[in-house]
Amino acid sequence: MARHEVVIHENTSATHDVAPYTGSYIAKETVALAEFAAAVGAKCGLPAIQVIAIIGGAFDAIAALEREALVRVHTDLGVVCGVITGSFPTADAAFDPGRNALELALRLDDALRLDLADTVPTIITDANLTKLRVDNVMDLEVERPMNLIHGRHVFRVAGFNMVLSDEGAAAYLQNAQGTTFPLIIDHVTSHQLFTAHTAELLPAGDYKLVVKSRAGDAAGPLQTSFRKVKYLRVEDPPGLTLTGVRSPGSGELTIRIDSGIWFEGTGLDAWDAATDRIEAKNDSLEEPEYRELTESGAGEAAFADGVLKLDEGAWEVLGPDLEVTEGSQVHFRVTIGGRSAEIVATVAAS
Repeated sequence: MARHEVVIHENTSATHDVAPYTGSYIAKETVALAEFAAAVGAKCGLPAIQVIAIIGGAFDAIAALEREALVRVHTDLGVVCGVITGSFPTADAAFDPGRNALELALRLDDALRLDLADTVPTIITDANLTKLRVDNVMDLEVERPMNLIHGRHVFRVAGFNMVLSDEGAAAYLQNAQGTTFPLIIDHVTSHQLFTAHTAELLPAGDYKLVVKSRAGDAAGPLQTSFRKVKYLRVEDPPGLTLTGVRSPGSGELTIRIDSGIWFEGTGLDAWDAATDRIEAKNDSLEEPEYRELTESGAGEAAFADGVLKLDEGAWEVLGPDLEVTEGSQVHFRVTIGGRSAEIVATVAAS
């Protein structure tokens, strides 16, 4: 059974002398109409869309009846009646459209309204509160403004009791039509923080970032919390990948001493000799570390004919500095525009 929780706090109102402390009930779940309709449909054998149509049609008929004259309509849940909202400064004050409104309300019957009358709640503090909350979303590359997601960039979600390991827990984006889009969870730092990105590039627009969790209370309800976000359709250039490396005339993943080295992959056409670099290391050394092959006086690289070509000057570093010999396994790392990719090649005879 769900655990009902109450937070006790000091009463600072005029009734302080009579009741020094008051309690606030912690509501953990609001059932959406779609979920309610799905549950009802499962009981009566109707599709959820038909249940929504029946409920909507019933309330439309009641609203039409109330427009003719205010009456009380009794249902299995309670009574539908007209109510005036807002306050009146005096007992004989007139209806003020600026502060008052005439609306229809569903008042629950006593059996439902007093359902928790004999239930003893658990008095809690912030330390043991099991309430789910999503506070904000921040793109890691563009931190401001908050709650703005740039395409498939990784973003951080901050909140409270977001326990994604709970049974039924989930995190996703939802658009105005109720369509959900999965998120890929990159890293869970704590129950208050995790990073994620969208599984696919989505249309730009307004979304809700929804988190479902039991807030660490295995016996508690599956709670839902969300934060409204804006999604920008940012189409980043293709990522940097290395799919092959070889010397001219050599086989795949094979290089020859004192020969040029060609790299194949995606994103290599963005090579900028002034800022980018190619590095290598020999794992057979006692303390292997990457050495730059394109540093001043060593090899020069340029993108041509669909490949990134590194000339034989790189062997000034590969030979004496890295002790690369025939049969060695050389790890290459290419960095372009701040992004890196790695690949391994075998040294063949010249």
